[in-house]
Amino acid sequence: VWLSTVIRGLGIGMVSPLLPVFSQEMGATGVWLALAFSGFAITETPLMPFMGRLSDRYGRRIFMALGLLTYALAALGYVFSSTYHLLVVFRMLSGIGAAMFFPVAFAYVGDLSPRGKEGRYMGLFNLAFLIGWGAGPIIGGSVKDSLGTDATFLSMMIMSALAFVLLMTLLPRERGGAAVGRVEGDGGSWLPLMRDTRLMAGCTFEMILGLSFGAVLTFLPVFMTTNLGASATAVGIVISCRALLNGVLQYPYGWLADRMNRVFLVVLGATITAAGTFAIPWMSSFIPLLLLFSFTALFESIAVPAATAIVVDRGRLLGMGAAMGLFNMAMAIGVLVGSLAGGVVQSALGVDSVFRYAAGIAVVGTIVFYILMRRAQRTEKAVSAPGTERVDA
Repeated sequence: VWLSTVIRGLGIGMVSPLLPVFSQEMGATGVWLALAFSGFAITETPLMPFMGRLSDRYGRRIFMALGLLTYALAALGYVFSSTYHLLVVFRMLSGIGAAMFFPVAFAYVGDLSPRGKEGRYMGLFNLAFLIGWGAGPIIGGSVKDSLGTDATFLSMMIMSALAFVLLMTLLPRERGGAAVGRVEGDGGSWLPLMRDTRLMAGCTFEMILGLSFGAVLTFLPVFMTTNLGASATAVGIVISCRALLNGVLQYPYGWLADRMNRVFLVVLGATITAAGTFAIPWMSSFIPLLLLFSFTALFESIAVPAATAIVVDRGRLLGMGAAMGLFNMAMAIGVLVGSLAGGVVQSALGVDSVFRYAAGIAVVGTIVFYILMRRAQRTEKAVSAPGTERVDA
């Protein structure tokens, strides 16, 4: 799973930051420009919880494999897209692949995580995607500058196909949903998941992370190429720097999340990330922007393993695949809303305002996360609930 995720992340990272620029060259503006990056979330969002639930019943391997094949097909479709409308259609197809792969891979690793080590295991898994995603924009930008956009899309197709081969070759077959039999919930009703305050708090964090991710990665390439005159390679370096630092720090910060107050870590990381997003328009050249993204990554990476560990705890009780499906769905909603709303803001107020809007929403979401976790803590003090013997806050 780890190796397949690295390679898949590399393929996605090569293409995703370039799609807004490519669609802009084809004539896209505003919302269509946003959809070129976040259109995958339209199909990914409603499917994620159901794919996670189905994997609880029928096994993880088949869904991850189908997801990788779908990604390869979507990448081939980018090559033959003659209009930005068609580009968005294939971007939406890639969302179906993401819905089959991401929540199921998270659930697979969640199954393997021992109690008290959720932060480390999920941090190590997050490292896989972030390494690929972090290296991808640099490679993708270089390939585009030297060989053209089609070569970048074909590279993504090859990466997805290679990840599929690795997954089918190395991953053991399993019976049922839990690869190692660690899911404790029966995965029957959605109502217990929706009522679980801790799970909803974790999903809230993932949603605000998606809001920032969608707005920044959709319009940062536009900001850099238009305002700073940067090349595709320079755009890739800035995005990759943040992702690679995030990846390198995932495991040590995951170890920290297993020993410290997870709520504090999430709030600290989310707040500093919001401040870094707010400051983007003040950056007047490549080097200051690169330093800002590097600083932001130091704190953003604190929050992610802590929030994921909270959800793994709840997944053992409520069904790992279903919980991870909701968690990843929250990210997809955030990416879609963040990108589309960013398109509206960009059309009305300019690209600088997109980053200010994203920062403001992130602050509000962080407050909501904190309130939900405090409410869960008060409830658990009043009533001893099953599966909550380990207190996160």
